[in-house]
Amino acid sequence: MGLKIRRGVGLWQGPKGSGWRGEAGERAWRRRRKRAGLSQERLAEKAELHPVYISQVECGLKAVSVEGLWKLARALGVTLARLMRGVG
Repeated sequence: MGLKIRRGVGLWQGPKGSGWRGEAGERAWRRRRKRAGLSQERLAEKAELHPVYISQVECGLKAVSVEGLWKLARALGVTLARLMRGVG
Protein backbone atom coordinates (compact mmCIF):
# COMPACT_ATOMS: atom_id res chain seq x y z
CA MET A 1 0.00 0.00 0.00
CA GLY A 2 1.77 3.16 1.21
CA LEU A 3 5.08 1.55 2.14
CA LYS A 4 7.71 1.33 -0.55
CA ILE A 5 10.97 -0.48 0.06
CA ARG A 6 14.04 0.86 -1.70
CA ARG A 7 17.18 -1.23 -1.54
CA GLY A 8 16.34 -2.60 1.88
CA VAL A 9 15.44 0.72 3.47
CA GLY A 10 11.81 1.31 4.43
CA LEU A 11 10.58 4.75 3.46
CA TRP A 12 7.06 5.94 4.10
CA GLN A 13 5.85 7.35 0.83
CA GLY A 14 2.16 7.15 0.27
CA PRO A 15 0.54 7.05 -3.13
CA LYS A 16 0.43 10.32 -5.04
CA GLY A 17 -2.02 12.70 -3.47
CA SER A 18 -2.25 10.74 -0.21
CA GLY A 19 -1.05 13.60 1.97
CA TRP A 20 2.16 11.89 3.08
CA ARG A 21 4.11 14.35 1.00
CA GLY A 22 2.96 17.69 -0.29
CA GLU A 23 0.97 20.36 1.43
CA ALA A 24 -1.29 18.18 3.61
CA GLY A 25 1.58 16.04 4.87
CA GLU A 26 3.73 19.09 5.54
CA ARG A 27 1.01 20.68 7.63
CA ALA A 28 0.49 17.45 9.60
CA TRP A 29 4.17 17.06 10.53
CA ARG A 30 4.57 20.73 11.42
CA ARG A 31 1.31 20.70 13.41
CA ARG A 32 2.48 17.72 15.49
CA ARG A 33 5.79 19.42 16.30
CA LYS A 34 4.19 22.75 17.17
CA ARG A 35 1.50 21.07 19.28
CA ALA A 36 4.33 19.57 21.33
CA GLY A 37 5.80 23.07 21.74
CA LEU A 38 9.07 22.17 20.02
CA SER A 39 11.23 24.02 17.53
CA GLN A 40 12.70 22.02 14.66
CA GLU A 41 16.07 22.17 16.40
CA ARG A 42 14.72 20.90 19.75
CA LEU A 43 12.75 18.09 18.08
CA ALA A 44 15.84 17.08 16.12
CA GLU A 45 17.87 17.01 19.33
CA LYS A 46 15.29 14.92 21.21
CA ALA A 47 14.87 12.53 18.26
CA GLU A 48 18.63 12.30 17.61
CA LEU A 49 18.07 13.45 14.03
CA HIS A 50 19.61 16.33 12.10
CA PRO A 51 17.60 19.60 12.10
CA VAL A 52 17.91 19.77 8.30
CA TYR A 53 16.23 16.34 8.09
CA ILE A 54 13.30 17.61 10.19
CA SER A 55 12.97 20.65 7.92
CA GLN A 56 13.11 18.52 4.77
CA VAL A 57 10.42 16.17 6.12
CA GLU A 58 8.16 19.10 7.01
CA CYS A 59 8.66 20.63 3.55
CA GLY A 60 7.90 17.35 1.80
CA LEU A 61 11.40 17.11 0.36
CA LYS A 62 12.38 13.98 2.24
CA ALA A 63 10.50 10.77 2.96
CA VAL A 64 10.64 9.59 6.56
CA SER A 65 12.52 6.37 7.20
CA VAL A 66 10.98 3.78 9.51
CA GLU A 67 13.77 4.47 11.99
CA GLY A 68 13.01 8.19 11.71
CA LEU A 69 9.33 7.54 12.47
CA TRP A 70 10.22 5.63 15.64
CA LYS A 71 12.60 8.38 16.76
CA LEU A 72 10.06 11.11 16.08
CA ALA A 73 7.31 9.25 17.92
CA ARG A 74 9.57 8.73 20.93
CA ALA A 75 10.68 12.39 20.92
CA LEU A 76 7.07 13.59 20.74
CA GLY A 77 5.99 11.17 23.48
CA VAL A 78 3.40 9.36 21.37
CA THR A 79 3.00 5.90 19.92
CA LEU A 80 3.88 5.32 16.29
CA ALA A 81 0.20 4.71 15.50
CA ARG A 82 -0.74 8.02 17.12
CA LEU A 83 2.04 9.83 15.27
CA MET A 84 0.76 8.56 11.92
CA ARG A 85 -2.87 9.46 12.60
CA GLY A 86 -3.80 12.45 10.49
CA VAL A 87 -0.70 12.36 8.28
CA GLY A 88 -1.97 10.10 5.52
